[in-house]
Amino acid sequence: MQQDKQHPWVILFDIDGTLLTVDSKYNRSHLRRILDELDIDYPDMETDSFSGRTDHDIFTSFLVNHDFDEELYQQFKTRYLHYLQNVLLAKTERVQRHDHIDEALEYFFEGDFICGLLTGNYPQAAHIKLKAADIDRDFSFGAFGEFEKDRNKLPGLALQEVEKHFEFSPDPSRFLILGDTPRDIKCAKNSGMRCVAVTTGKYDREELEEHGPNLVIDNLAQPEKWFNEINKNGKA
Repeated sequence: MQQDKQHPWVILFDIDGTLLTVDSKYNRSHLRRILDELDIDYPDMETDSFSGRTDHDIFTSFLVNHDFDEELYQQFKTRYLHYLQNVLLAKTERVQRHDHIDEALEYFFEGDFICGLLTGNYPQAAHIKLKAADIDRDFSFGAFGEFEKDRNKLPGLALQEVEKHFEFSPDPSRFLILGDTPRDIKCAKNSGMRCVAVTTGKYDREELEEHGPNLVIDNLAQPEKWFNEINKNGKA
C-alpha cells in the first residue's frame, strides 16, 4: 500500500484519567465483591496500582494464587462487565467527566483528523464508561486491552486498525496518544508515536516529564494551541 502525501493525523484517546475518572473506592469495592463471590484469594487488590495497565493484565494478576485459571478469569470478566452495565450506568455520579474534554473532542472530531481510542479497557467496558460520562462520539476504531497484558502492544493494534479501515499505510509519527500515565508515554515512544501527557490522572507534571513525552499539559483546554506545538516541533 503506497501513498504520495502525508495522511491525516490520527489522535488516540486514553479513557481513564484522561477523559474521565471512575470513583476508585466505589469501583474497587465492587471488584472485591466479585473476588469474594468467586472465592479468589487475592488480598492486595485494594493497594495495587491500576494506572495505565490493561484490564487483561489487572484481572489476570488477581489469579496468581489460582494458577491463572482461564475459566475463573472468564467468570471474573463476565461479572465485571455485568457490574459496569447494570450498576455503574445506574450510578453515573460515580464517574467524573473531566473539564475541557468537549473542547478537545470538538476540535479533533470536526477537523481533518482520525480519532480513535487507545485504552487498557475491554471494548465493552470502554463504551460503558464513555456512556456513563455522557461522551457521545463516534470513534473510528479502538485499540483495547482485552487480550494484551502489555500496553506497549496497543499502538501496534492501532496501526493495524487504521490500515484495515483506511486506504493508506499508517505512519506512526503521524499518530498522537493522549494519556495520563507513564505507560501511555512509554507505549507511544516505543512505537514511534507522539504523546501529549495530561495531569488529570494520578501523576503530576514532574512525574510525567521524567518519562519524556512530547508535551505535558494540565488539561485538554485550547487543543489548537498544544496540538500546533506538536505538529510544528515534534518535541515541544
